Amino acid sequence: MKQLKDHEAFETSSLIGHSARVYALYYKDGLLCTGSDDLSAKLWDVSTGQCVYGIQTHTCAAVKFDEQKLVTGSFDNTVACWEWSSGARTQHFRGHTGAVFSVDYNDELDILVSGSADFTVKVWALSAGTCLNTLTGHTEWVTKVVLQKCKVKSLLHSPGDYILLSADKYEIKIWPIGREINCKCLKTLSVSEDRSICLQPRLHFDGKYIVCSSALGLYQWDFASYDILRVIKTPEIANLALLGFGEIFALLFDNHYLYIMDLRTESLISRWPLPEYRKSKRGSSFLAGEASWLNGLDGHNDAGLVFATSMPDHSIHLVLWKERG
Repeated sequence: MKQLKDHEAFETSSLIGHSARVYALYYKDGLLCTGSDDLSAKLWDVSTGQCVYGIQTHTCAAVKFDEQKLVTGSFDNTVACWEWSSGARTQHFRGHTGAVFSVDYNDELDILVSGSADFTVKVWALSAGTCLNTLTGHTEWVTKVVLQKCKVKSLLHSPGDYILLSADKYEIKIWPIGREINCKCLKTLSVSEDRSICLQPRLHFDGKYIVCSSALGLYQWDFASYDILRVIKTPEIANLALLGFGEIFALLFDNHYLYIMDLRTESLISRWPLPEYRKSKRGSSFLAGEASWLNGLDGHNDAGLVFATSMPDHSIHLVLWKERG
């Protein structure tokens, strides 16, 4: 905590290898995936800075990966699935009529979901590549889709149910994962009835809470009731985007600094300078790394990646926990 308060807890490094803009980042288990306008995706080992895989793709607006495969949403209006080891495209999902800004998938359900500039969310059979459902109701670009297990009992869900969330710049919509045609949205959340206030990327959903930042502050909804649990309205927070949200800390940032908020006191306890970079409107080109420390520092979880963002020179800027001396 002292190191955080003294702004001495972190260090920085860079990943260099792309030759055009990097629009899409995804982090998991010490590995960072980058999708670029140079028509490639790379998988990096954050601890060594080494590129583990590099494969030729289409233009990437969104990426998500696991050990075997990479799923990319593209500005060419399609979604594709690639095999890391061979670089082969194993599936191509066609049907959107606008850029695909967000993808999520679940192997257990064999489902892929995509959000697009055509204002729709599509649900696909991951292995077969067929479109199972098109969800309509958004009136803006769908910039985020999240497929996540519910952890609480509510009027509409039980723990263990899979939930689909989709967001545009004004609204968050909650959908059932089903095969019904004309699938109805269960609930729509927003911070202003008249659309005067935009939501900032990124949307946080952990199965219990939905959290999103806006010009009015940080909003936290209880997923069991869909009620607003709290709004953190501090003057400094007005233009901060949310990166991560836990039981104890939230990680936020603006164009100049990374901030850590202690959620118990709702005060900013630390900041870390960031280089000049372009903050993407959709929130795809920056992310938080390891998240467990947001639930409290335990002496072990202050390690690894804190934050990554793509830079104008096509490199990736990393903020890492400093190795203990």
